[in-house]
Amino acid sequence: MKALSIKVISVLSLGALAMTTTSCKKYLDVNTDPNNPTSVSAANRLVGAITTTNGASMWRGSREIAGLVQYGTTQLNTGTNRNAEQWRYTASYFFWQNAYVYTMPNCVDLINLGETEGNPHFTGAGKTLLALNIGMLTDQYGSIVVNDFYNGVSGINLVPSFDDQQTAYQRIQTLLDEAIVAFDGTNKTAALNSKNGDILYQGDVSKWKRFAYALKARYLNHLTKKTALYNPAKVIEACENAFNTDGMDAQFDYIEGGLQTDESPWSSWGGFTSTTDPRYFTWSQFFVNMLTSFPVTNNIYQDPRITKIMLPAAADGKYRGLRSGGALAGGQGILADGSNGDATKTAIADYGPFSKSGYYTNKTSPFPFITYSEVKLIEAEAKLRSGNTAGALADYELGVKANMRKLGVNAAEINAYWTAQLGDGLVSHFSSLTQGLSHIFRQKYITQCLNNETWVDMRRMDYSKEIYGPGLKKPLNINTTIFSSNDADPWIQAMVYETNEATRNPKNVADNSEKTRLLTPLWWNQP
Repeated sequence: MKALSIKVISVLSLGALAMTTTSCKKYLDVNTDPNNPTSVSAANRLVGAITTTNGASMWRGSREIAGLVQYGTTQLNTGTNRNAEQWRYTASYFFWQNAYVYTMPNCVDLINLGETEGNPHFTGAGKTLLALNIGMLTDQYGSIVVNDFYNGVSGINLVPSFDDQQTAYQRIQTLLDEAIVAFDGTNKTAALNSKNGDILYQGDVSKWKRFAYALKARYLNHLTKKTALYNPAKVIEACENAFNTDGMDAQFDYIEGGLQTDESPWSSWGGFTSTTDPRYFTWSQFFVNMLTSFPVTNNIYQDPRITKIMLPAAADGKYRGLRSGGALAGGQGILADGSNGDATKTAIADYGPFSKSGYYTNKTSPFPFITYSEVKLIEAEAKLRSGNTAGALADYELGVKANMRKLGVNAAEINAYWTAQLGDGLVSHFSSLTQGLSHIFRQKYITQCLNNETWVDMRRMDYSKEIYGPGLKKPLNINTTIFSSNDADPWIQAMVYETNEATRNPKNVADNSEKTRLLTPLWWNQP
């Protein structure tokens, strides 16, 4: 993929950026500025829709979620960096603004331009990316603006009406269905990568189509608690039309050696350059547990992916992590069997770093929207819920091994890991829905590392210890004005709307109190 040096491209600046190298044919026409065009083609708009979906939306939507779901932990017990992992969320969380101001207008313009030019592949790409953004937003906030925001024709409505989450989910599926039809069309004037703007698939329309199907599967599968709406056969059908081999993942690739924002934010510019208080200091012990023990039995086994994802402690070469919310002073976190870790491990050298530690946090680490591995694990869940145990186990195996190959694990280690799982009772575990789901969701936690989709999974599974193991505990120093430290009491459920939206649009943001917002389950998480 060809990366750009600008990861956030506004609606207005994209046109100028795309055309800065255009020559001036009518150099005496003082009324025409070739460096400030009045219109931009879909081919030039595509790159902006992709980059802002990644940098403005997904990165901003996942930065704090990485602490909430206990991937990363902080070093100090003071300061703003600890807020996310201690669930101290306020109306200053800016995913909402980034999506509506930067990203989604680019997607809408891409859709409109594709239709105007008679180039349906651009329309399909715009609808696929818009569906993804709507999905990420509604899965964090619940009710969002779906019908009453920027449409590319009239002005932006500063006091838009909100739509409930069911409406948002219906729109996601409509957009994806329309995108799939559009990808079957024929462009009249420009190929998808004619301006080198398709930095996802370099013009491979068939992969874009599979990307749309992968998102269909994801959002259909979120509805497992909606018994009247959940249809595992539809989920499986979407998976069968989605990614079907390695190398198809929809991901944003970063590069090294360009501008700072060419590099992965999880490596440096996202708040990890501080030597005294980086945004995340080390990986959590909860994540270490995922990579050093098996589901159900919690028997110890070191997953070979741990060496690809984490660095061991400089002090003794061992993998360990902190408990979420406890900071360095709290020592090692809860172990896989639920027992306490080593409280004496309070030195920096007792832990490997978070940033620049491996596959997900190096300078060139890709940031996936959705992967082949996730698709196969979604399909495994749908088949397990359908009673197709053998099919679920087969898809589970494909999903796990695909992720291991993606991270560079060799065939011998992959086979040894699979053999060890079988020896630990894997096949018999899949005869139980809960135990089978434990395998699937723990693998999704590993394979979706740093993706905000993990929070959807944890809420759908009600933060269950039967699913995630006894090492899953609420964070230390939790926000006690909203939450109880008792694991049996409610866990965090949604985000607070941003201050500017609540202030400007109070009619439609009626109750934005932290207690209401953080504790109220989303529509798909209620029977």
